[in-house]
Amino acid sequence: MPRGENAVGGHAVRGLEPRALELEVVPLNAWARLLLEQLGDPRTSGGRWAQAVKARVQRVDTFRLLTTPELEDFLRRVGDATARLINMENSRRRRLFFEGRGIDYSWMSAWSRRFTDYFEIYKLLGSANFHEACRLISDQWKGFVGLLRAAKEGRLEPWQRVRPPGYRKDRDGQRVPIVVVRFDNYRIDLERRVLHLGYWNIEVPFKGKPRWLTKQGAKQGRLIIVYDPVKKRWYARVSVEVTLESKLNNGLKAGVDLGRERLIALVTEPVNESGEGVALLYRGGPLKADYFYFEKKIAEVDRMLSDPRLEEVDRSVLKEVRRRFYERRRRRRDQLFANAAAHLVRLCGELGVAVLLLGYPRGVAQDKPGKGNSNMWSYRRLEQRIAVAAENRGIPAFEIPEDGTSKVCARHGCEVVRGPRGLIRCPHGQVMHADVNAAMNILARGGGKVPMRVRVLSFIPTASKVIAVNVKSSNPA
Repeated sequence: MPRGENAVGGHAVRGLEPRALELEVVPLNAWARLLLEQLGDPRTSGGRWAQAVKARVQRVDTFRLLTTPELEDFLRRVGDATARLINMENSRRRRLFFEGRGIDYSWMSAWSRRFTDYFEIYKLLGSANFHEACRLISDQWKGFVGLLRAAKEGRLEPWQRVRPPGYRKDRDGQRVPIVVVRFDNYRIDLERRVLHLGYWNIEVPFKGKPRWLTKQGAKQGRLIIVYDPVKKRWYARVSVEVTLESKLNNGLKAGVDLGRERLIALVTEPVNESGEGVALLYRGGPLKADYFYFEKKIAEVDRMLSDPRLEEVDRSVLKEVRRRFYERRRRRRDQLFANAAAHLVRLCGELGVAVLLLGYPRGVAQDKPGKGNSNMWSYRRLEQRIAVAAENRGIPAFEIPEDGTSKVCARHGCEVVRGPRGLIRCPHGQVMHADVNAAMNILARGGGKVPMRVRVLSFIPTASKVIAVNVKSSNPA
């Protein structure tokens, strides 16, 4: 066989494998990083491999706080003081940065001002919690330095802009409260469902079930209490460090294509001796319906706000209503992503998928502002959801650029023609769904074997559940 060709299904695939080895494979979760360190590139590491491994990862448990007027007043007072500290310190560091005097990412620079500029805040927060707030500010600026380094090395997309940490303010310029508590300054009583804040000796009832705190060997970290202005509720977010165990093995690989009409299209390697693979299709209809529904509601509010005769009191009420619509739309999208990702990874575990290869349009401004992009189809957020869900189940997830995968036939390597109803046709008579073809190309770029034919399972993800759609026949590939 000539160099640069790969036998797949009896045909030589041109134009994929030579370039595939030059494409960057980016690990998306802890198992992918371990696999990359131990075995190298997953596209070229042949042979059987199986190893039980462990990884320490960070997770977050969220609780809803059941506050009284007294507790509400206390949280607002402490939260406003912490937000003021963050804003003042970020203002000083931003000024240094824009004046070209370097980047201050040390927590000591804020800590050293505890008896001078921030003395009142220091007394209110206490030594331990003031120290943790300084650490939080430092972490934000260290992340900014890391992004600058990534941009300099060309590891960011052209549309990604790096900005220094900003201020905790809402659209009206009001400070957004935040309470930061160090890991050793609070205690969670799961039996009484009470959060005890040590320095202030205050107990706050909460509602919710922890997922990670009850894991064996879990180590609690920083506690952050925030206020949701839309739901008008307080939430406690507990950082937890847990140990995940997995057995990395040489099971099936699966290629994943992200889109709009088909939110997710996944194709596995052959699952039986006849060369048949499995394709999972998740429709994007509910996401599109949410987008247009809330766009219509927001447009109605904007029309009323444009009325010059509207009084200021009514204007503030309408702005609050508009903010609620934006927040509801975002929450429904995130919940739909979470449901789809959990369902997808669960089926991957049942099918024996050991490696996920997610195609992402690198170099294309898919998340740029505009209709249907950053508003609802945030591919990066969906990709991260799938990667975390796969990490929880012990499946490595890698990112592979998907440029050109929709224009090339996965079986013959020739240019295809888009037809109606999402079908593509190639000169050799091959007909298949465009998203299934793209997922196959991503699978081939990841070193996977393209199946002879696929059995299609279709689903409709919603914000409440994932609905299965009956597919009567197999889709030849």
